[in-house]
Amino acid sequence: MKIVHIVHGKANPASANGISRVVYYLNKYERLAGINSQIWAIVDGIKHHESYQRDKFVTVECFPRVTLWGGRDIIDQIRKEKDSIDVVHFHLIWFYDKNIIMKAIKRLGIRSVVTTHGTYSTPHAYTGVRRLARSLYELDYLNKADECHILTREEGTGLRKYGYTGRSFVAYNGYEPNDMPSEERINRNFFRNYPFHNKTILTMISVLRNDKNIDLIIRAISMLAEEKRNDLAFVLIGPDNKGNAERFNRLAEELNIRENFYWIGPLYNDDKYNAMLSSDGYIMASDSEGFSMSIIDAMACSLPMILTSGCNMKYLSDEKFYLMCEPYPQDLSRALEYFLDHIQDMPKLGQTARMVLEENLHWKQIVKVMIDNYKRIINTKDKSYE
Repeated sequence: MKIVHIVHGKANPASANGISRVVYYLNKYERLAGINSQIWAIVDGIKHHESYQRDKFVTVECFPRVTLWGGRDIIDQIRKEKDSIDVVHFHLIWFYDKNIIMKAIKRLGIRSVVTTHGTYSTPHAYTGVRRLARSLYELDYLNKADECHILTREEGTGLRKYGYTGRSFVAYNGYEPNDMPSEERINRNFFRNYPFHNKTILTMISVLRNDKNIDLIIRAISMLAEEKRNDLAFVLIGPDNKGNAERFNRLAEELNIRENFYWIGPLYNDDKYNAMLSSDGYIMASDSEGFSMSIIDAMACSLPMILTSGCNMKYLSDEKFYLMCEPYPQDLSRALEYFLDHIQDMPKLGQTARMVLEENLHWKQIVKVMIDNYKRIINTKDKSYE
């Protein structure tokens, strides 16, 4: 079986882009399972097809951007290999390249899967330029796929609302044990030189986008009683986006909680995990997530978590492994107060999260589900695929 994953960028598992990380591990574990799995990447700034050896496990075939007037290297390569490719698995979001590639593989009779990565089930899929893209080309792209791979049931509902009319299957994102630093590289005092090192530390790892509701967390902290608030530090880790870091700092100043909010920029590899291992908990307040890789990282670090319902973790296990609330300042503030009042019980919650992770989310398990679905799609003779 030959699977070609198509993605933007070189599938760097250490990047802040969760899609790159997912594609890297799908490729790695599919190959370990005996599948001829390849990554073909659309990369800005190159003019011709070139190979990039990411590491001993993964090679990325890089192609220039596809346009209406040129850059057809990837389509030419698909034509050359069409008789050996069983499924083209798309991980492309919003860019028009994917529509041109999708039309080409449909003409060639190659089966296709689109992973939507939670994108189309958020309120932001209906705003601004994305609202226009939906009617111009996004729906056409989705409905040309043989099936969509979705991360949660909620994403499936959102995808139907968006206008997708085809088939879909659920497979979660996964966990790679080797991402964690080895024992000799673990540093549980990562924050020792930061001014908040003696406080109860709640971290969040994310690009500073508006849909992550970081402002709601800041407002929720301001609602706590002063004696509780004084002991709390909300530490935001991740790259800035459209100047939001300054906006969040200004909001914290206005609400008189500047000593409770800290943005420290992006961290990668061991630094990221050591920051989490040095924390007391994790918080995320998104309206909607696909299946957040940073939540998986928090579970791997045995962190107790405060998550909004939009983080979509409720179907993962019957075990209680996080505190759930709604994305409103008042509800977030109540969850924060409960966390602080029951701080002695929180490590047990974190240990349960780690157990749920190990039982359900190893990439080997996820890839088995993916391979089973590839086989089903390849072998389906239903005329609705034609």
